[in-house]
Amino acid sequence: MAVTESLPVVDAVRRELEIHEQVQDGRPVVRASMTLTTNITRSPAQLWPLLTRPELLAGWFGPVVGDLREGGAFEAPRGARGRVLAVEAPHRISLTWEHGGSIDPLLIRLDPEDDGTTSLLLRHTRLVPREEFERVGPGLGAVHWEIALLALAAETDGWRASCLLDVPVPTPQWLGGEQGIEHVRAWSVRWAAEAIAAGVDEAAARRGEAATTRAYRG
Repeated sequence: MAVTESLPVVDAVRRELEIHEQVQDGRPVVRASMTLTTNITRSPAQLWPLLTRPELLAGWFGPVVGDLREGGAFEAPRGARGRVLAVEAPHRISLTWEHGGSIDPLLIRLDPEDDGTTSLLLRHTRLVPREEFERVGPGLGAVHWEIALLALAAETDGWRASCLLDVPVPTPQWLGGEQGIEHVRAWSVRWAAEAIAAGVDEAAARRGEAATTRAYRG
């Protein structure tokens, strides 16, 4: 049964999905742009080192090896790698996210708010074979970033104002436990809803929802 109840950690993130169908090398593909936006109770200058210094990334995202300056290359957890395309410290970093043969654009933007907090935007654009997108939907890729934002919020106490409770650290143990499974299901439901809003057939969106939940439950 779909999860519809409010979970503070899930509701701390706003989501948007844009999809466009096109043909590449004679086959139909879906260009899916997944945008996650949240407010963090830190300034851009305070957040920037956590996103660009490997020794600080290791504390919440995982081991990142390489050069995160403009023009540099890096390796990230779970076999991902990429190149840094452009940097505007402490507000914007544009890079490639390369995994499973795909080379995707990834944008992270930090916009200051009047109250000293930061609006953090993360946008990952994927080019996916249409049959794969119809099978797994956007959630399979997006939940990875949901978990990353949760880890960043836990590291910084950055959702103190929006969640009004202790933010859990998304360790493998937590993700595999009752609370983690509940949150994965909720994230899957939210991304299925975004897919439907973007024009995806509801039956296909629900298949993607189920596939995402299964994948992250192990």
